[in-house]
Amino acid sequence: MTNFNPINNNFNIYQNFASQKANIVQDNQNQAINQYAQNQSMAQFQQQQTQINPNLLINYEAVKMTNEQILKYLLSMLELPSSIDKFINELNNPKSQDKTIKLLVENLLSTKALNEFLNQNSTNAINKLLNVISTTLKQGREDISQLKDILNILTSIQQSSTINTNTLKEFLLLYIPLDIPVFDKQSELKNLDEEKTKAINTSTLSIMLETISFSNMLCLINASENQLFLDIYSREYFPYEKFDKIIKLLAQNSNVNLSTNFKITKSENKESTIQNFKVNSKGNIPLNVLLIAQMSIKTIFKLDKDYCYAT
Repeated sequence: MTNFNPINNNFNIYQNFASQKANIVQDNQNQAINQYAQNQSMAQFQQQQTQINPNLLINYEAVKMTNEQILKYLLSMLELPSSIDKFINELNNPKSQDKTIKLLVENLLSTKALNEFLNQNSTNAINKLLNVISTTLKQGREDISQLKDILNILTSIQQSSTINTNTLKEFLLLYIPLDIPVFDKQSELKNLDEEKTKAINTSTLSIMLETISFSNMLCLINASENQLFLDIYSREYFPYEKFDKIIKLLAQNSNVNLSTNFKITKSENKESTIQNFKVNSKGNIPLNVLLIAQMSIKTIFKLDKDYCYAT
């Protein structure tokens, strides 16, 4: 499995993010923010304040949020549960189905409905965040760089969902509190052998990962009745036994019956300084597949970083 193109991302999500996202956020965004701040009166802001989580109004000059805090902030803004387990439980909860039923099609997560959901919620979140920016500026705080970084992410989610791309990736990124890739381009796999290409096309969901320590990896998830099968393609030094122990424990705690299989790939040992991934699915996917996908990506990236520090 040779290279899928790397993306030169800066992993520090709250530093210099805006300059790296010029292709997504228009040059006049700062002008729009300032114009909005001038047009919005404090009375209008207070009237809409009931829609904003009070915990979101933090002192941006004194507090720098970690990646995990940024994701929690985004989830709150997007009106999403704080963990993917809670998201799935909410979908399965009859009491909340009036709110979430549109995301399910015959008990499968509809990627089309998820796309529409992210589009609508990101639009609402942008309006909320502009309110926060407005009141922050009116309070005399000049450093709103983190707010603008978060606005960039929401804008990217909104624009990607508008053209119906990267929906699953963007959703999963919200539940991976690591040095996350930016929410824009996806890598492409090239020169895959026929066996892997066929496996990707026939799998319930495939994840193509770019790692720092293990070169390029491929994860295939297949659903069969009440069991999931996870195939991992990686270099021989990937700590499969450790991964297997972690992922099966996580699956067991979430009542998912999971089998794993490790296949050594002879792909080029391509050096990389970033972590990135791409997700492909046939469309509607079982909720337990979504859960295992998130767990797999998060665990692999954590092992990847641990391996870097150990060597």
